[in-house]
Amino acid sequence: MFTKIQNKTMTCAVLLLSLLIAFVALTANANLNAQAQTFEQRIPNYGLYCNDSETITSGKVKFDLTDTELLSQGKGIVQYEYQVAANDGEVEFAIPFLARARELPQISVMVNGQAVEGSVWFGDEAFWIDNEFDIENTYSPILDESVTGTLYTVIPDSNTITISLSYTESKSFIYETSNDLSSTHSASGSHTWTLRNALSKPSYCFFVFGDPATNTFDSSCEYQTETITCKEFIERQYSLFEEYYDHNGGVPIELFYAVVNKILQNKSYMSYDKLFFNSIDSIRVNTYKFSMPIEADSVIRYELPVSVQRNYSFKPLIYLTEQKQVGNYVTSYTIELSSENPYLIESSIKTENKGLSYTAETAEDFYFVFSSSEKPTNTASSNNGTNNTGLIVGIVVGGVVCIVGIALTIFLSYRRRV
Repeated sequence: MFTKIQNKTMTCAVLLLSLLIAFVALTANANLNAQAQTFEQRIPNYGLYCNDSETITSGKVKFDLTDTELLSQGKGIVQYEYQVAANDGEVEFAIPFLARARELPQISVMVNGQAVEGSVWFGDEAFWIDNEFDIENTYSPILDESVTGTLYTVIPDSNTITISLSYTESKSFIYETSNDLSSTHSASGSHTWTLRNALSKPSYCFFVFGDPATNTFDSSCEYQTETITCKEFIERQYSLFEEYYDHNGGVPIELFYAVVNKILQNKSYMSYDKLFFNSIDSIRVNTYKFSMPIEADSVIRYELPVSVQRNYSFKPLIYLTEQKQVGNYVTSYTIELSSENPYLIESSIKTENKGLSYTAETAEDFYFVFSSSEKPTNTASSNNGTNNTGLIVGIVVGGVVCIVGIALTIFLSYRRRV
């Protein structure tokens, strides 16, 4: 009798312990997911870049976050001032920035009080976890007018057509397809497209760069050929959709010149839709380039909008602003906050403050978080219900522990009887 009571007590204890461990695992996972809540897409600003690492001697950056209306739109203003040393020849500078081609900021650069003209070089597409700046990954907005190619215009005669392209040396090309297709290609330079629902378009463009003698083009239906410059090809397509581009914020034709320059540089290829439609919505790491002779120590000044990221998992919500360093010079930062959001609650380095003004100095990347409260509450951990991943993990852990517990109880009971 006593042995049975012992066995039951032990079983209850093990089961209770199993449930407790499962609960702890579930809670720990829920807390982890709550901590994983992050800001909106990370869009940092960047410092001034120069190929000559000794030219920029120091920088001053002021974040003006006092305009509450701008802040409600996730924006602010940042003012830049850089000291540059005298140089024997002309020096090229670059101002990196993240933006879509239809949302380019107006950049006005002053050197010793005089305006200096520059141009936007469009960069690679950026992702929220991959927005590093590399001057080599920006492309000229000027397209060499001597670059020619062959435009193949395919006219479908049935709902399914086949198009093939092969070449003996690496070639760049732009291809257009229907919304239902299959394709194959080989490393030797052979591409075949099977277009279904082909009659949905009156024609399809295939523009192949370079000498047509080094490639073979064929189609199961009629096609026309024309040798034109690459610039003319881009201009023709741009004129077809210019009203659409204007409606989407005024996409400059220079974007397409830059993307084509990238295609030529990498000897790659791209679909027609990706070039003329998808590319306008891509956030890119662009750069505003300008060159000038630096005959004496000088001061470069300019102003840019800054993206202020918001985290709605906190009450009141918290804001983050960051800047990436693109040189080895020291930068002094000043942060001006408003009385509505006066608290700087976190930063990558120690800051000093006087009222609503905070200061810091570093040669590394810099970020800071601010809010209207000194201690915002993370509301994610108090949301109703639990994250599905946490629930699954908790059930699995609890189930495993429970099974092990029952097996252990049976084993101990068997041993006691023996």
